[in-house]
Amino acid sequence: MCSSDESPAKRPRSAPDLKIVVDDGELEVHSVILEYASPVFAKMLSSAMKEGSGTSIQLPGKKFTELDTFYKELQLCTMKPLTKETAIFLTHWAEEYQVDSLKDKCEAYLLASVPVTGQALQHAVKYGLHKRTKQCLDVMKGDLAKHVNDLEVLTEKGCEEHLKQMWPLILREGGLQPSPLPPAEHVKSMWPFVAHALRTAPRLRQLVRLKGECASWPMDLMVVLPCSHSADEKAKTWLTEKLRAHGLPV
Repeated sequence: MCSSDESPAKRPRSAPDLKIVVDDGELEVHSVILEYASPVFAKMLSSAMKEGSGTSIQLPGKKFTELDTFYKELQLCTMKPLTKETAIFLTHWAEEYQVDSLKDKCEAYLLASVPVTGQALQHAVKYGLHKRTKQCLDVMKGDLAKHVNDLEVLTEKGCEEHLKQMWPLILREGGLQPSPLPPAEHVKSMWPFVAHALRTAPRLRQLVRLKGECASWPMDLMVVLPCSHSADEKAKTWLTEKLRAHGLPV
């Protein structure tokens, strides 16, 4: 039986002993789970106990569904698989409350199950998901023209180091002259021009190759046409005029 001077917050060990209040609801939890899983919650609960408010804490700006999912993920018996949506918001919770194991779990899911996009890269950089960041950058490096819109996120705050690494490749693939990296805000304003260069560069390279190859076409045509002198000469003249009309050397 409890003595009269004990805190009324004491409950049976098996019952929840803490209420978390968020914007759209409240959840009763076992404080020990939060304390063991999160240094941030441990410090928060320690301060709350000292202030005499240890039975309830408030998390402004948080949603009940996210809190409920986060709390369940901290329990060893949780078997519910992650989804793209839960992995994304749980990464935020794991970062904010320093739950490294949950953060690693979310990153593993994103690596295996979520396609690479600009938003995916931005999310990975923001929350320090280094493997996911590398995955996104490697995929985008493989086809800059395809991912040119996604790459614009590198001009946002926090992505400067990755933009610095990608800049020489962007210039080279876009057929642009090498130049020092301008400030990120300047790159953002000029991105439409950079994007246009990246989209058109493959076609331009193709035309350059074609320009080099087509110089021999008139003679090649003479080889493959029937052996009639007048037919050969006429075909050669026709193809030569066509090529010259397009400004191609012969």
